[in-house]
Amino acid sequence: MLRTKLIGVLSALAVSAFAGQAVAEAWPSKNITMIVPFGAGGSIDRFARGLAQHWEKRLDGVSVIVENRPGASGLLGAKTFLNAPADGHTLFVGIQPTLSINTVVQDADFSLDDFAFVNFEQRDYGDVAVSADSRFDSIDAFVEEARAKPGELSLAMIHGGGTSLFGLALIQELDLDVRVVTFDSGGALRTNLLGNHSDATISGAFGDSSLGDQIRVLAVASPEPFPGLDGAVPISQAFEGLNVPQIGDSRFVAAHAAFAKDNPEGFAQLVESYKQTYESDEYEAYLKTTGTDVISGYMGPDASTEYASDMHKVVERFKDVLGNN
Repeated sequence: MLRTKLIGVLSALAVSAFAGQAVAEAWPSKNITMIVPFGAGGSIDRFARGLAQHWEKRLDGVSVIVENRPGASGLLGAKTFLNAPADGHTLFVGIQPTLSINTVVQDADFSLDDFAFVNFEQRDYGDVAVSADSRFDSIDAFVEEARAKPGELSLAMIHGGGTSLFGLALIQELDLDVRVVTFDSGGALRTNLLGNHSDATISGAFGDSSLGDQIRVLAVASPEPFPGLDGAVPISQAFEGLNVPQIGDSRFVAAHAAFAKDNPEGFAQLVESYKQTYESDEYEAYLKTTGTDVISGYMGPDASTEYASDMHKVVERFKDVLGNN
């Protein structure tokens, strides 16, 4: 009798454990929050909100909420994300190489290994832009005046982003003495650009391509002319032999690495749900409507992790330049 009861108890415990495991593997089981480490109005914010709007339609009543946590060049948002429960219901919509700048330059107490990259969806390039009524009609004209008037011209950029990495590397390679003006969001930077408050701006090629004749893009970091910015010369062609990275802001979605490790089934469900959203006719139509189809793609976790690592190496290469600004 005792043996029979013991077997019954063990069987019940086994069933209970299996049920608990099944619950742990289910995703999603509640609303999802996307942490955006920059303010509202910028490219990363628009990316997150567009994705959230389409993703939640495939999640049977689950809402996807976008929460802006700007500050410290993205560091505050990353910390907010990492301090949230690692259950797959808090996601990070970030920018690389900003994340690597947080770790390499700002000495953050986390690393890329704490993030499980789901996908790098948008890959943009940096550019040099001015307002439409600027006196500069070419990158050569800006560089010539900057050299003739050391310390007088201003160059605006988002502090701690891929575009700023491009901008600071450009300053170093061209040996320019300019005043660097920094902003915490793309929206504020764009307002500054349109208002002609700085002599030139280091920005993102895609976002600037949508501004039409309101601005003039002088150069881009891309190896070839950027779609919609055919008049902007690739920086490597403008200055031969210039050792400036062909880089910008690449926007990604990530979960906690602990979630991917401890609940691989749940992480797989998350990835598949995102992939189905991205490949849906509705989302593809949305990307074309917004024009973001020219910088968007699906890489998946493995390729995204490798891509993040490659950009991390670029940050390490220019860490001294980044650390001095």
